[in-house]
Amino acid sequence: MTDNDVKQIILDVSGLGDPVDALDATASLSSLGFSDTMCSDLAEQLSTYINGQKPGASVNNDDISSDLTVQQVIDLVKQKI
Repeated sequence: MTDNDVKQIILDVSGLGDPVDALDATASLSSLGFSDTMCSDLAEQLSTYINGQKPGASVNNDDISSDLTVQQVIDLVKQKI
């Protein structure tokens, strides 16, 4: 797992076309335009990614909110794997 994998998932869900390297780890999901629905979509996509790394592991919808930063999401994924 790399930080860039998680950043790419965040970018894919957000619909932003920015390069992964340009995504600031201190940016909040809300600053990227994330709504509650997008946070749920992100949790689902991250769960799929995590489950591919560690079968049975996942992210709960309650784990993801628009108040989180990109780095906090990365750290959450690292804890799950």
